[in-house]
Amino acid sequence: RLTARLWCPLEPSVAIVGMVAALGALCFALSLPRTLLAPVQPLRRATAAPVTLAPVQRTGAAPTMDATTIQLATSALEDPTGIAQAFAFVTFVPQNFWLLIVFAPNWKVTRQVFEPLWPLCIVALFHLFIVVASAGKPPEAGTAPIELFNNLFNPVVVGERGIDVYLELGTYKNFAAEEWTHELVWDLFVGRWIWLEGRRRDIFTSHSVLLTNLIGPPGLLLHVLTVQLYALFRPEPGARWADPEALRTEMEVQRAALASNAAAEAEAAADPPQSLQLPGLKLPEFKNPFRS
Repeated sequence: RLTARLWCPLEPSVAIVGMVAALGALCFALSLPRTLLAPVQPLRRATAAPVTLAPVQRTGAAPTMDATTIQLATSALEDPTGIAQAFAFVTFVPQNFWLLIVFAPNWKVTRQVFEPLWPLCIVALFHLFIVVASAGKPPEAGTAPIELFNNLFNPVVVGERGIDVYLELGTYKNFAAEEWTHELVWDLFVGRWIWLEGRRRDIFTSHSVLLTNLIGPPGLLLHVLTVQLYALFRPEPGARWADPEALRTEMEVQRAALASNAAAEAEAAADPPQSLQLPGLKLPEFKNPFRS
């Protein structure tokens, strides 16, 4: 608790805004052209060596720039489609969430930020923007042809040159942006699920979440192994590995049944059933006319 207070003494909302602002500033700095960030070279005094001017050959073709010059002159902020900006957002901003669930999984701020689903939905919206902005554009704009994409699901083509087809798809920038952000969003979804599952089972998950961030599916396998190891030292049924959704449903049904029984017993103890009692009836007295 003391570490958490020293780490972030501010309110959670202020901390979240500060982290997002810091990541935004980092994305902005990384997206600037390198020529702006390069150190200024000191001026050197010109020497007396003679300068030889080569004859200028005028041609009708305009001079062309090589790939390095184009890469230095183009930044993410200059992309008119917005795909590069969304790519940078999905790459850098979710790292805050990973830091929280890896290094402070039980912190109050971590629970307030990442137990709701909306942070993950915001990241998913940026990926959706990349998909929509890339759809329907020609290959010259960076979108891979649909025929080439369909080859990945052709058993004959995949058997012959499946990896080559995927490498060819990766040469289209919009496909590369979609695939990268696709993987990042799903890795974050699985990492969040492992973190929540570990909190429900009360087990350690930082190593599994970190591995999920690094290489994806092996982190899930490590979490399964961790659950099995914990089950060896815990006798309760909830410690064993089972389908988490089915186990949670079963436990919720059991809790609901126990709560219903407890409520019925409490009601019975508070209001004991009363036996059926008829009000006292007094019949009128009639005289026998045959008696004197």
